[in-house]
Amino acid sequence: MRKRPGVLLPLVVGIVAFLGFGWLWLAVEADMSSPSATIVWLLSELALAVALAVPAVCLFFVIRALHIRKLQAREAIGPAGAGIAKARDLLWALSHGLLPQSESPGAIPTDATESVFVSAPVAFARHSQPQPSGRRMLAAARARASTALGSDWSSEVAASVAASDRRILILLPDELLEIPYSDITEVHADAGQVVLRLRSGPPVLISGSAAESLAVLAVWGSVGESALRRHPALASLRS
Repeated sequence: MRKRPGVLLPLVVGIVAFLGFGWLWLAVEADMSSPSATIVWLLSELALAVALAVPAVCLFFVIRALHIRKLQAREAIGPAGAGIAKARDLLWALSHGLLPQSESPGAIPTDATESVFVSAPVAFARHSQPQPSGRRMLAAARARASTALGSDWSSEVAASVAASDRRILILLPDELLEIPYSDITEVHADAGQVVLRLRSGPPVLISGSAAESLAVLAVWGSVGESALRRHPALASLRS
């Protein structure tokens, strides 16, 4: 979390500058009969400019500080309960350059230096082809209950997932699968499921209440923060 900005200092500086230089402007204006009228006029105009410019700059910093505090207050609330609400909160925080509160990875071993943002039970499946066409891959994912289309994917197995600031870890019955964000080339999200196309292996299908949150983190980690506002996989979360 970023440092909490102060509001009092720029507010006090702005008020003092307005009152002090405003009083100086009035005092100099009242003494225009002085022999050095040109110098007095210059001092008067300079005092007026400072009396207006300094409070305006201070007002900008006050508004900026209040806005940052609002963002940090939203961050401090922490992640929502589950599902769409959690994914939307996660998308909002990451889009504003904030990191959500970390969660416990449960039984999944993680590095002590990484922060886990999503931890949940999921269902996991792999595609039967290393690099299938996008249309067939997504059609099979949406209709995986159908034998004709669903056969492209392996049978779903119960698993646990822990998604951190660096990778997605999936604890399967017989292995721990690590998916670094740099290995993700495509992200496709649907209601309750996310499909990730990988450089080093066949696409994977992850379904469950954490699917939308995993899609947010996959886009953020593989493409960058700026993509969160335009990536098609997250369109439903932005609406």
